[in-house]
Order: sequence, then structure tokens, then C-alpha cells
Amino acid sequence: MSLAQLHYTSAAGFTAVSPDVPRELLDEAEEVLAAFPAPAFSLTQLSDGSRLLSRTTTDPESGAAHTHAVHLPAGERLPGGALPVTAWDSPRWAPVAPAPGSTPEPLDLLTPAAGFFDREGLAAFAAACGERLAGVLADVRALCEDPGAQPVVLVAQDPADIARWVAVVGAALPREHAHGLTFTTYAERPEHALQQIIGTSPDVVFPTAGFRVHRCDSGPSVTGAGSVPSVTDGGSAVSGTGAGPDSSDTGAGPARGGDDAWAAVAAQVWRAGRPELFKRAAAQPSLSNGEFEEGPLAATALSAGVPLDSRGRTAAARWAEQHADGLSASDWPALVGALCAPVPGPRPDGELDALARLAERVDGKVPTEILAPLAALFAAEDDNPTAVPELARQLAHELLADPERARSAAVREALDRHTDLHAQLLFHLDGLAPDNPFSVVRLLHTADLVRGVPDGLPHLRMCAAYPLPGASRQGSDEDRESTLHTVLRAAGVSPMVEPLVLRTGFRLVWPENLLPTPQEARWILGETGSDAHRTAGTYPELIRAALEGPADDPDVTPLAADLIRCFPHEIDARQLGALRMLEFAESLAEGRAGAGPVATALTLRSAAHPVEPAVLRRTFGLVARDLLAEQRPVGELSALARSGDADLIGAYGAAARTAPLLDRLRTAPSYAADCFVAWTSHVGASGVWDETRGALLEEVLRPALQHMTSREIASLLEHLDRSGGTHAADFRAWHRPGGTLGRLARRFGRR
Repeated sequence: MSLAQLHYTSAAGFTAVSPDVPRELLDEAEEVLAAFPAPAFSLTQLSDGSRLLSRTTTDPESGAAHTHAVHLPAGERLPGGALPVTAWDSPRWAPVAPAPGSTPEPLDLLTPAAGFFDREGLAAFAAACGERLAGVLADVRALCEDPGAQPVVLVAQDPADIARWVAVVGAALPREHAHGLTFTTYAERPEHALQQIIGTSPDVVFPTAGFRVHRCDSGPSVTGAGSVPSVTDGGSAVSGTGAGPDSSDTGAGPARGGDDAWAAVAAQVWRAGRPELFKRAAAQPSLSNGEFEEGPLAATALSAGVPLDSRGRTAAARWAEQHADGLSASDWPALVGALCAPVPGPRPDGELDALARLAERVDGKVPTEILAPLAALFAAEDDNPTAVPELARQLAHELLADPERARSAAVREALDRHTDLHAQLLFHLDGLAPDNPFSVVRLLHTADLVRGVPDGLPHLRMCAAYPLPGASRQGSDEDRESTLHTVLRAAGVSPMVEPLVLRTGFRLVWPENLLPTPQEARWILGETGSDAHRTAGTYPELIRAALEGPADDPDVTPLAADLIRCFPHEIDARQLGALRMLEFAESLAEGRAGAGPVATALTLRSAAHPVEPAVLRRTFGLVARDLLAEQRPVGELSALARSGDADLIGAYGAAARTAPLLDRLRTAPSYAADCFVAWTSHVGASGVWDETRGALLEEVLRPALQHMTSREIASLLEHLDRSGGTHAADFRAWHRPGGTLGRLARRFGRR
């Protein structure tokens, strides 16, 4: 979309006007544009609500004033929603007027001058404005809320500084006001200007009655200090010698900067170099739906780390109290921490009252650990000894949940100022350490809360002695044993006397879901005895170490026997069944299991249901190993087949596929003959058995026979002949090509 344009010169009037500029506005537009001297950059509202954005320069050829303007119909903005002031010194403004009667070249946008309005530059300019910024913001706010309010006159040597002032003010304003704010960067006669913000130079003399005048060159400035303006009050000339701290220098009425909380907060945000917070604050719910409410801006600024004065902190606290239900849990930590941060001097009663109302409003709705700094602040202000223990308890939980908060100035100040609070905090941390020692370790490594190693706090001493968070996870068995010895010695009390130190040490060396190895579990049980583990509540981890230990770990089964002996009343029925399975596995491994291993294994499994996978693999694997031996227990293969148990028969099939057994099948004809007899027996005993034995015949035995010589096959047949029955004939029929078909397939194969 091309912008509607007008070109006007002081010598020839309009030289070029876009066709879409309403012709009925030309007389009014001419009157407006004729008043602009060079250099001037202006936004002026016309009678129909439309606006003219214009730049006036001196034509280098004729020396006449040339004004290039764009017409913005009522309600329309520049392309992309750019603020009008950003078009200052745009390279798209025409340097010379077109020929009279011509049509302006198409203009789709006014590209901002490179670097003129960058964030860093404007932040530096705002910081240089100092205390004057709040006064200007307050007066412009009055103009936005009341179009009949006194216009604001900004006096500066360089019109570019006026443009910067307009940009700084516009960034802080609500967007509707920022787009509608009219201005001119230079007027020779401010009393005749039509804009809300009027820029002029120090050498211009004008009556100040009816204006809010701000001397913008009377202090640090991006362009340097200029002369102090002379003004007339009621026609009398008055010369100033310098601006005071209040940015409202002259004009009717009291200075607004000191009374306007929004302006004061907005100025602090700008001086902190954080203009992006204005947009963020605009998305917050307002206390009274007022566009210039200071509460949302103050709360946003504090949460973002911008320090505010007492008025700003009070406004933020009041706003947070009113909108507590609309704030999420993630909004509170930063806001509360900023509200409680150290401040120079005492806090005024109004601020403390606002904080107290906020604390009462959110009590029970916001986690206490988040509000602990607020409670610490009240304890520090009131010096109330009865509140210290509860405050310390809350603070202990809060710091464990977020150790970084221990670095906050509010927490450090409260602990430094109140030794009782510090002592009570350590007492509560000591009490919390046995169940969550790694949180205490992280806290101690984050902040220096423990000065030395206090006596009488064994758990805290252990956490302070722990080397580094997470070190035991990567350490060897020797490292963990050494670490446990180190922290137990640091406690200064024996686990026999204070068993809870064993829990703390246990959680430090084997944190979270990390379990001791079965060997470590046997060692620590032998070192400390069962009574300490019983009282400390650490025996469940020892039980888990046995039940979840690797199926081939040699320390698992002796650990199971130790646990059954040491904790006969503490182990529940299911775990006891699983430990009994491990005991039974040990007897199988040592060849002293006795009769009926299949029935015994299934009975124990039933008592241990649902049994840990490693326990099941170990026990059922050993049963299967015995059933695959040539001297298998009498009747046990039949018991296996008729059980129909998928787990046990599956373990049998898996054991038959292990490398040692496969090697034996390939090289021992007698063993291959025994397996053929076993895997063609008990046909129909159970579906699972038929499926498994058929698979073993086809997938295990047949491939193994391919490795045998004809002499070894003959030896296999001799063994089958000696076993009696039809085994040899059945083998010959099964072994020849096509032997899996027909009657033999139904008899020996999978159904």
C-alpha cells in the first residue's frame, strides 16, 4: 500500500499531492504545513481526525522551506504498526520538492534511520535524562488522559534530542496513546503550535503560561549541554541559570513527576535499560483497568531484576495482592525475592503494610518455601523470637527445594542479622538430612551456610563431609566403602547409638534409585549389624539389592540367606518367597536341592508372585540346567512337561540354546541321543511343552546334527538302540530328508 503524500514549499505552496488525499483538507493542511520551520519533524492531527506526519528541511536549490508529509486517515497507522516518531530522519523523505503539478513518487514505508532508535542508544539517552524523565512522563500522561491538559514544551539545542525524548516517552505509553501522541521537534513560536509535545530551542522566547516546560539541556545530554532557555511569564522575560532536580521547570501548577507513581516507575525502568518490560507489563491484568496503572509495570520490573524505590515496591505488592489468584506458581519466586531484597535505609510503613497484606492474602495458596524470604523480612523487621523456629522450618524446606535461593540477598541478610534464625535453620536441616541428604549436600555446596562443623548436628556434619554431589555414582566399590566410612566418622556418633546416621550415610553413598551391589550389601550388613538397619529403615534397600541383583552375581544367594536370618519379622511374605527362591537356587547350584525341584520351584514362585525377573531367571535357569543334564532327576522332565508353566518351560528352552549346550550337542553323540529321547517324550502333556520341544528338535537338534560325521551319527543311533523302544527307528525316520512330514511330524513336531 502506497502512502498518500503532500509536498509543500514556502515559495510555491503545494507542488505535488497524491490523488487520494482528500481535497477538502488541503486548505487546513496548507495552514499546518506553512507554519513549520526548518528543521522540524511533526505529527499533527487535522479536524477530521486524520494526521499529517511531516519533515521540514531547507531546499538546497531554492533555499525555501520544503515540507514532505504523509497523510494517515483516522485510525490508520504507519505500515507495520511503527510509531510515527521512528520515521525521524528516514532516508525515504524526499530531499527536494518535486516539480509543481507532478504526482509524488510511490512511497510504501518510511524506513527508520539506521541506529538512531536502537535500544542501547535510547537507554543511554534515558539514563542521561536523569530525574527529568519522570516529570516529562507525568506531564505526557496528563495529556493522554485529558486532551485539554497543558501541552508539554521540551527545550533542547538539538531537535534530534526532542525526537529521542518522544521515542522514549512513546515506548513507555500504552500503544494507543503512543500512536496518537502529536508532536513537533521544533517550533519557532511554541504558543502557536498545535501539537501536544512541542520542541523548541534555548534561544526562543515565548510565554510559559499554559505550558509544562522542561529544560532538557540543563544536565547530561547525548548531544552535550546547551544554553538555558529564556522564557517570558506573562510577557516578562525570565532567564534561567540552570535546571533543578525536578524536571518540570516552569508552567502553571505543581510539578507532577514527584506525585505520579506510574511515571516514577516507568522512568526507573528506562534508566535500567529495560524498555521491553513496557510491552510485557501491558499483558498483565491491571488493578483498576487503568491504562497507566503502576502496579503491573512495577511487578513486571521487579520480577525482571529492575530495582525500584519504595513507591514502586509498594505498588507491586498491592497489585500482586489484588491479582494473587491470577498469578502462576512460577510468577512468585522472582517477585517475592525482589520485594524482599535489601534496600537502603528502613522501609516505610506503607510498604511494610502492603507486604503484610500480600503475605496474608497468599498464605496457604503459595508454597511456604517461596514465601520464606517474606517471612524472613518480617522477622528481621519485628525481631520476633517466637516466630524464628517456624520461619526456620519454612526456610529450610524452601532452600532445599531451590538451593540457589540461598544466594539471594534477602536470605543472606536475614541469616547474617539473626544468629538465632541461622542456628534454627541448621537444626531443621539436620533433621531433614536423613531422608534427603543429597538436597542438603547441594545446598551446602551452593551457599556457605555452615561455618565450620557444628556439634550436635551429626547429619549436617555428614553432608558437609561428603566430597562432591554425585561422586559415589561413578565410583568403584572401594570408593563407596571409603565414602561411607568418611561420612560415618564425620557424624561423631556411632550408628549403634544413633541409627539414623546410617540412613543418612546410606542415602549419601547410594542416592535415589541407586542400590548397593550384593557384595556391598553383605559388607554393610556385616559392618553395622541388623539392629541399626532395622531402626534406620535401610533394610529394604538391602532386600532390593538381593532381589534385583544380577542373575549371575555370586553374592546374591548368600545375601538372601543373611537377610532371611537377620530380618525374619520385617520381610513381607512376597519378598520372603523371592528370597526363598534364591536360597533354593543356591541349593540347586550346590547339588543339594533334594527331590522334586520342579514342584518346589513352582511353589516358591507362587508365593513370591510377582517375582523379580533376575530371581526368576536365576532359579528357573538352574532347574532347567538340571533337567538338561543326562543324569536328570527321575520324573522331573515329565513334571516339567505336564506343568504347562510358560516361564519354567521357557527357561528350559532358553537353556537348551546356550553356547555350552550347543557345543555339547554337536560333539557328544550320547548327549544328542539323550536330548532326542527327551524332546520326543511326553507328547501332548501340555501345549507349551509341545511347542517348545518341537522347536528344540527343529531349531536346535537338527542344525547341531549337521556338524556330526557319519561315524558320530552311527554312534548316536547305537545309544538310541541301547535305550530300547522305537527311539532308533523314530530317529532314522525323523532324520532322513522330509522326515518332519506325516505321522512323525504330528508325533514329534509342534502341534
